[in-house]
Amino acid sequence: MPRTLCELFQNAVVQGGNKAALQEKVNGTWRTVTFAGYGKYVQDTAMGLRALGIQKGDRVAIFSNNCIGWAVSDWGILHLGAVTVPIYDTVTPEKAAYVLNDSGSKVAIVRNQAYLQKLLSVEESLTSVTHFVVIEDLPANQRPKNAITLAELQKMGEDYAKGHPEDFKNGFMAVRPDDLASIVYTSGTTGNQKGVMLSHWNFASNVEAALSLIKMSKDDILLSFLPLSHVFERLGGHFTATTAGCCVAYAESVEKVPQNLLEVRPTVVLSVPRLYEKMYNRILSTVEDGSNAKKAIFQWAHGVGREYAHRKADKKPIPASLQIKYNIANKLVFSKLKERTGGRLKFFVSGGAALAPHLQEFFAAAGLWILQGYGLTETSPVTNLNTFENMRFGSIGKAVPGVEVQIWDETGKPLPRGKEHQGEITVRGPNVMKGYYNLPKETAEVLTPEGWFKTGDIGYMDADGYVFITDRKKELLVMSNGKKVAPQAVENDLKTVGRYVANAVAIGNNRKFIAALLCPNFEELEKWAKAEGITYSSHAELVKNPKVRALYEGEVAKVNAKLSRFEQVKTFAILPRDLLQDQDEISVKMSLKRKVIDAHFKDEIEGLYANANVAE
Repeated sequence: MPRTLCELFQNAVVQGGNKAALQEKVNGTWRTVTFAGYGKYVQDTAMGLRALGIQKGDRVAIFSNNCIGWAVSDWGILHLGAVTVPIYDTVTPEKAAYVLNDSGSKVAIVRNQAYLQKLLSVEESLTSVTHFVVIEDLPANQRPKNAITLAELQKMGEDYAKGHPEDFKNGFMAVRPDDLASIVYTSGTTGNQKGVMLSHWNFASNVEAALSLIKMSKDDILLSFLPLSHVFERLGGHFTATTAGCCVAYAESVEKVPQNLLEVRPTVVLSVPRLYEKMYNRILSTVEDGSNAKKAIFQWAHGVGREYAHRKADKKPIPASLQIKYNIANKLVFSKLKERTGGRLKFFVSGGAALAPHLQEFFAAAGLWILQGYGLTETSPVTNLNTFENMRFGSIGKAVPGVEVQIWDETGKPLPRGKEHQGEITVRGPNVMKGYYNLPKETAEVLTPEGWFKTGDIGYMDADGYVFITDRKKELLVMSNGKKVAPQAVENDLKTVGRYVANAVAIGNNRKFIAALLCPNFEELEKWAKAEGITYSSHAELVKNPKVRALYEGEVAKVNAKLSRFEQVKTFAILPRDLLQDQDEISVKMSLKRKVIDAHFKDEIEGLYANANVAE
């Protein structure tokens, strides 16, 4: 097995040849790049950066959304032995400047004029950047002297290689497994961004582990829409997909994913739970709007599918009678759901946050299997994964090959297996980071001398080695009566109990009872309001309507029926909008930034607890 990313890429180029490697939509038409073309673009990009003076170990940042230019730039940087510094495309100019300065990046590669202007707005604060490279065309009258296009950089590289024919090969052959490949700044739900240092072998070992469990090949096509700046997509939809010889198609945007699914007809899709929640709610909405006969057929089919999926997951034989019923259910119901994904999907992969077990069961019942995994930026990222051979609904799967997982108590002592033995999930393996960049104290807090990384997630391991997450160590709500509540479980139920909640935030730290902030699914709420004859001039007015309040009281009651008394949501506020990335309220993987949310909705939260009539 190759031990550097450069080796993985070069092998893929040789084996892929003229097969399609990348696709993106340009002016309404899907553009394709072959593996051979991919290799040429990467070489020209690497040599262009060399012509700009980039040497082994130098930092080069990428500030862009997903596109062919992102992928080409990343591989080009890595082939020089330089270090890629991804920047989330949604961050403010000030946060982008922090990453550029902290990492000491010399070149910033950006998508277009809009991204360039963001950096130029803080150019005076940039301490290390000497050149900007713009992936798209840049009119001569709109560019500063130190900016060139990616096409111009690649032409420089082509010319440079003529005078230095061995430089490219010598460069990537000199890269060693322990060399730094990337500094990935965590989007973070708390505190400042930390630069996670990941080596070539951190990534390459994780690619090897992933491909030993998930069968991906040259026959597969992957639709990529999670940010490549996030380590989950970069490992799965970039390094692993390319190594396996897959074609990667870049979605136009998250909003266009439903349309792009039908156009690309992918066999593999990676996503965070938010996509599956939206798909689930959309399916339920369609069912609810149908006739009683259609509802009955759907419920019957789902029951059949659920039994079928559980037997497959538990490796039990499928009775002939169940197979017949499943075939009928597939023809009447499930085939239509599969068509919405393009009709060729082999499986989804879910990561980045906990996936509600009933969602995994729901899609498996329809034959749309979601392989839930787990990991962090600091672990490159995959530590655990459910597979077709080893799956347990609700779990994050078993540890991937080469990775050790233990559950520790508060003293750092490993706990026995079993649900009653919950503690912090810790991992050790070749995928664990080298440390946080320039932060030795913070590194020592999470990385032991023996190489164990403390994840900050709470969970347990069952008798068969499957790991279950119960919550984030730092996110447990500790109430004033001493009781502890895991907010994610409550929030997941609120979002999937019906079709009217898009997002939910459980509140209760140092409080006497649990409350919640609810963000409506306004598409569904507006349809309901129209049917009820409710008129309104804004979302703010709509959520204050007594009938709307009563609707959401019903939704919350359904969730409370499944919770212990102290866990129940006693009161809630309906917000006039969803949580927003550009307000820093959610991270790129859709995790809640609780401190920011608490600050932004302080008045609403205080109002909830000012109500003395709420029973504890």
